[in-house]
Amino acid sequence: MTTNKNARQFKWCSIALLTLGMCSGAVASSPSDPQCPSGNFAEFAQVFSSQPEIQKAFIASSVQELRVVADGDKPKVVQGKIKALDAAELNVLVPENAAASSLTIKVDLPNKLIVRDQAGKFLKVFVFKHGDCWVLDRVEDWSLENVSDVVSRTEKLLPGQRELRKGAWFDRLANHASPESGVYLYAAALDSYLAGAQEGSPQAALAAAGISLSGQAPRLDNSKIVDLLIAASKSIPDAGVTLANFYCDEGEYDDKHVCINPQQSMAALESAASRGSVDALSQLGEVYEVGTVVPADLPRAMACYQEVQKKDPESGTRGVDHLAAQGVVADNSIQCLKAGSFR
Repeated sequence: MTTNKNARQFKWCSIALLTLGMCSGAVASSPSDPQCPSGNFAEFAQVFSSQPEIQKAFIASSVQELRVVADGDKPKVVQGKIKALDAAELNVLVPENAAASSLTIKVDLPNKLIVRDQAGKFLKVFVFKHGDCWVLDRVEDWSLENVSDVVSRTEKLLPGQRELRKGAWFDRLANHASPESGVYLYAAALDSYLAGAQEGSPQAALAAAGISLSGQAPRLDNSKIVDLLIAASKSIPDAGVTLANFYCDEGEYDDKHVCINPQQSMAALESAASRGSVDALSQLGEVYEVGTVVPADLPRAMACYQEVQKKDPESGTRGVDHLAAQGVVADNSIQCLKAGSFR
């Protein structure tokens, strides 16, 4: 009799719940169900990163996935949805695991966790959405190591070329990312270029300086940019022009300011010109003509334009004709590069 009575009472409570929202004790949530750690994303992210049970509880039923795969000799972005995340996907969010792999975890408000290294090898973006609580809704895996390994198997690359190419890939892949994620792709490109420069690639050194000065990637210290451009200019003469300009403006592109380091700028231009840079010869002509870096010297400017004329007739002739129209007469005893210029 007691059993039947309890059964009737449970049945009544179930009907009441459906019709009147009563009998709450019959449907109370299990004490073991994880509660939302916080509505504040930074606080939620801290708990989510450190507690596996929270990670399991606050993942969307269907997670959007983006990853980069090899498509012949270049990377390709593929997107889809997954119903279950591999445990390894979330292990990198545990601070101890990240630290052991030389990864950093960053909370990027309002709704992202960024996991990356400082060498351009690993980059994942975890994107959350908010309802009753925060849930992991999207995983973006921009890491290129596997792609680079696949492409490099049949190639013999010079030191730093692998990192140089990977940096260029990150740079291009930023066009496929949201502006928020793109920031980290440009940072990964810079890290890759720096790694290539460290291995001795002058092209990577020039690319690192360039993307840093572009404003897309983090800005390096001026001394680091100078070091990169000096390293690049030893093998790439035209990089000396970039170095000369940086000595003058330090990356602040304002035509009104005075050259900050005129002697170093001129030395860089002369060195680049002596190594065969036509752009450096042309810029020397402009410098001597205008007189903003050193005092104007029109005969020497004419000599520089004449040197340009030998290698780039169209550009050089414009400079020669422009000065001739002002009454400047060519003097073969005057050389563009002063005696003793660095070679």
